[in-house]
Amino acid sequence: MKKKLILAGVFLGGLILVLVYIQGGFHSKVPAGRTPVPAEKQAVPKTVKVETARSTSTVTASGTVTSRETARIASRTQGYVVEINAEAGDTVKKGQPLLRIDNKEMAEREAQAKAALESAVAELIKAEKDYERYKVLFEKESIARKEFDDATARYETAKAAERRAAAALDEARTMLSFGTVTAPFDGVVASREVNLGDLVNPGAPLFRVYMPGGVELVVPVGEQYAANLKEGTAVTVKVPSIQLDQRSTIREVVPQRDERTRTITVKAPIKEAPGLNPGLYGTLTFDTQTAEVVMVPRKAVKIVGQLETARVFEDATVKIRNVKTGRTSGDMVEILSGLNAGEELVVD
Repeated sequence: MKKKLILAGVFLGGLILVLVYIQGGFHSKVPAGRTPVPAEKQAVPKTVKVETARSTSTVTASGTVTSRETARIASRTQGYVVEINAEAGDTVKKGQPLLRIDNKEMAEREAQAKAALESAVAELIKAEKDYERYKVLFEKESIARKEFDDATARYETAKAAERRAAAALDEARTMLSFGTVTAPFDGVVASREVNLGDLVNPGAPLFRVYMPGGVELVVPVGEQYAANLKEGTAVTVKVPSIQLDQRSTIREVVPQRDERTRTITVKAPIKEAPGLNPGLYGTLTFDTQTAEVVMVPRKAVKIVGQLETARVFEDATVKIRNVKTGRTSGDMVEILSGLNAGEELVVD
């Protein structure tokens, strides 16, 4: 029994020694803490120096395409529209009939004037013959002076009556001609204001016709920009609906201010282009003043949602800087805040 207890004690002691060995009890211990790792040398990024540049501010104003030569054709007589020969957008030639008004009253007046002239001519012929006959008799002293003077007076009166009758016929024919409305020049019909069967009176609008070669953009601009707008000033004209984008110069600056809107009116010619018609919406862009601004490559600015950031190499370290951008120009963007001239901006 005693022998068994000794063997059990020896076995238990050996087991304890094995466990201590496994736990490293017979090895030298490493001090507690982190093992230092040799620092790697940080690569120098590709940078550009932030510099200032001169930038010109621009202003864009809205206006309307108009024609310098526009005729607003109105009726010069009264009557019903019985024929329409032109529609909006049609190209017309000078003297081409656009519309006809049935003017029976003027036709009757012409007929009456014609008859009156024929009667006056007949009276003149008779008076002239009497005058010639009385003149011969008077020269032969066959009649008294008074008879010759009366014949002369009748002759002069007949001539005056004939002239009045001829003038009345010309007037009636002119009034009758107003029934046919013609184009005043070679141009394009901008709009038609009447329909077939309408009763028109003198002064009633019928058509608007414009010359396509004289189209320009008319724009009201705030009076605070008057100093920047003069004849010959370079501007950019755009008509978005027809994708028109042209360089132009100001042709005229109307000096009169609009007291309600506090604006002045400027006009800039537009070169002919497909689809360019009066009435279209357009914009006019012009330069105002020049200032020093910070411009950097657009690729150097990162945008995440509403946050704009740029990386700056400072004290051998890349640092993130919040910035605020402004206008863009090609591959460059204006920095309103966050960067200063002379700093190294990371671009790679």
